[in-house]
Amino acid sequence: MKFGLFYEMYVPPEDHAEEARVVRQTVDQIVHADKHGWDYVWLTEHHFLRGFSHMSAPEVVFGAAAYATQHIRFGFGLALTPPQYNHPVRIAERVAMLDCLSGGRVDLGSGRSTTPAELYGFGLDPETSRAQWDEGLEAVAQLLAGENVALDGEFVKMPPRTTYPRPVQQPHPPLWVGGVGPGNAERAAKRGLGMLFFAIKADPGSLTASIAAYQENIGQAEPICGAVNNQTAGFVNGLCGYDRDPVRSLAAAKTVEHTFAGNLHMLNGWPGGTPTPSYAHVGAGETKMFYDAIKADPQGVADSLLEGGFVMAGTPEDCAKTLDGFRQAGVDQVIIHMQMGNVPHERIMESIEIIGRELIPSFR
Repeated sequence: MKFGLFYEMYVPPEDHAEEARVVRQTVDQIVHADKHGWDYVWLTEHHFLRGFSHMSAPEVVFGAAAYATQHIRFGFGLALTPPQYNHPVRIAERVAMLDCLSGGRVDLGSGRSTTPAELYGFGLDPETSRAQWDEGLEAVAQLLAGENVALDGEFVKMPPRTTYPRPVQQPHPPLWVGGVGPGNAERAAKRGLGMLFFAIKADPGSLTASIAAYQENIGQAEPICGAVNNQTAGFVNGLCGYDRDPVRSLAAAKTVEHTFAGNLHMLNGWPGGTPTPSYAHVGAGETKMFYDAIKADPQGVADSLLEGGFVMAGTPEDCAKTLDGFRQAGVDQVIIHMQMGNVPHERIMESIEIIGRELIPSFR
């Protein structure tokens, strides 16, 4: 099983003077993870989400880390591929440039965003976002894999062009998509995409059916540009330390703080007050449930996340139990989010080192 770090780059809303410090510390943490045997770092792309995520340019952070690392892979998790956000040419160029800079250590995950701030900020019709994601991803893969590529889609048209530089990995870096549940896993497998189970309640037990759906369909994949990325990755908020009770309390409280900030952005700002049909699941599912529960009893939610195994926190022995659950579920990689709610830098560095030294060798 491989190990990855995940970042949305939380910055305390009341203290934007901390932005530059958080950016630099993120690079330091990536370099530290590389030295301690970690396999991946995943950076998401977000815009306009004060507090929750200031990671608007993952490729810049990756570029800073590329020359200071040797082994760790750089995963866009997720790049926004709807052309209204990013023209496919610009994504292909950034990915290929980083692939050259890092010596072929790039993975590309894609998504469409779930916040009205981003959708409407870029003038994107939420009801076309899934179609835009699909067309954008296809275009990026074609541009990375081929030359003299012409685009004649619904959202992007371009005469034959070749993007430069060309990626080191051929035909293109591994492609992933984010999602939750057996349905999303089946769709990812049929496209030959790796599956990133990015969700706070995607615990090891709930992943069993999704992993099974993925494995049942990956053998019949019709991949983009002929390359199948047969990999799945689980996700958990986590922190490891030797002082069991303080580290568990910190991880749970910061997970609640971070989750609430994200829910605010996902639920607020929709015209008419409720999400559009394409995003109805945001207002009717776990997002709204967590939002209401945290408003009513944040400490109760923190306690339930710990008790239910939705936060990996405590001593190496505690964390090993959670990791063993992911291993039994059959994921190829576990992705750990440590910077939730602005967990102190020193705590994250300690956790990265402890997991690298005491846990990763046992689960490799």
